[in-house]
Amino acid sequence: MNPRSSSASRLLAAAAASTVAFGLAWLLFVRSAPGQWLDGELLPRAQWGGSYVQETILLGPASLVLGRFGNPLLLGLVVVAIIAVGVLTRRIWAAVAAVAVFGCSAGAAGLVKELLDRPELGVASSTTHNSFPSGHVAAAAALLLGILLVAPPRARWWLAVPGTTGVSVIAAATMVLGWHRFSDVVGSLLLVGTIFCLAAAALTRAPDRTAGTPKEQADDDAVTGLLSQAIALTLLIMLVLALAPDAGVRLMLATAAVGVLTMLVVSGALWLIRPIAPEPEPTGSLAAPDWTRDTIRARPSVER
Repeated sequence: MNPRSSSASRLLAAAAASTVAFGLAWLLFVRSAPGQWLDGELLPRAQWGGSYVQETILLGPASLVLGRFGNPLLLGLVVVAIIAVGVLTRRIWAAVAAVAVFGCSAGAAGLVKELLDRPELGVASSTTHNSFPSGHVAAAAALLLGILLVAPPRARWWLAVPGTTGVSVIAAATMVLGWHRFSDVVGSLLLVGTIFCLAAAALTRAPDRTAGTPKEQADDDAVTGLLSQAIALTLLIMLVLALAPDAGVRLMLATAAVGVLTMLVVSGALWLIRPIAPEPEPTGSLAAPDWTRDTIRARPSVER
């Protein structure tokens, strides 16, 4: 089987699975009473004002994080950096796909939020305001996956460690400030995963100058990268617990769950696009005998 065709098939299958998971998350958290109740339990409404702002010392840092990330100049500089890396590494199509992932993810998150509604199901801790999915989290996750798509393969796992941590921080900040529910973050990550897989599948048809690595080495890199992300997220949770003991168990559970899901989406994306070098042809095999030559040599000469 053509390796590129096989990779495209896996990416398309992953995109389909991510789309189904996105739909299930919407049905469970938005369209069902138990899901709305779970959202309210993880991020309860404030006692005053009826908003979902979490009364914790993390409010100031969360506002600072989202204020910095929401700067259009910063987002533009990141997009320019992605294009520059693609030009320098002569992977223009990868840069185009990375920018498309960011643009399509941000646009799709806004469009879906406008098209979907949140019904009134009699859940006391819920409101009818729809915030599914989160545009901030979709933009952050899309930028990270775009950077990883255009980066050299050996550097992708190292970039994924701070990237996964950063996306988790942004997702947690949206929940702390009450901008988004837990389900909104889950939907954003699944939506970006779908768009990334589609873009990566289309990229398999473009010429690729990336040198492949042996399958064993690629699998070892994936395991090492996954463990490194898990360690970084664990340290992040421990730091938050140390700095904000008033955060509460439910907020910490939501933050930890978001971090784990971010790690799984990023690691799955990198595993799907890892370049595998073709297996070398077997050497040292015996050559097939030339029976015609041996027969001619064995034939006795005829005297004239």
